[in-house]
Amino acid sequence: MNPPTSLIAQPDAVALDLPTESGEAAMRALHARLVGNPAVTNADVLLKELLSRAEMSSVCIAPDVALPHARTPAVKRLVLAVGRSVGPLAFDANHPAVRLVFLIGTPKQMVTEYLQLVAGLSRMLKNETVRNDLLAAKTEADFRAVLARGTQR
Repeated sequence: MNPPTSLIAQPDAVALDLPTESGEAAMRALHARLVGNPAVTNADVLLKELLSRAEMSSVCIAPDVALPHARTPAVKRLVLAVGRSVGPLAFDANHPAVRLVFLIGTPKQMVTEYLQLVAGLSRMLKNETVRNDLLAAKTEADFRAVLARGTQR
């Protein structure tokens, strides 16, 4: 299993109760789960760059899925925080009902690995059963198990 796939199967952080006020609030909540992770060398810079990137263009890959991301010197390796909102979450005008958020920080030099991670997530999330199972998972362990199974499809 290559590193991006293993990161999808075992993300650095999972939150099943993202706030629904805004995409920014959801991003801040996921970012907070990464603070203190040894791979994050500058949490403030990571957050600033994630928010900046999301302001430039949509980070949504489907009506119900967002992938906020930043290539940044604020991380030593790829980091992934995954969240599910308790209700519809407006990321932008074209995506008012996001429920799944995959927040990615990647070192600037890891372009290939970043592209592999995004491709792996996109493949997995195209499967409606996987998305539905993620939305229905009752516990973090169940959610992580769905992610692990989804990478094997």
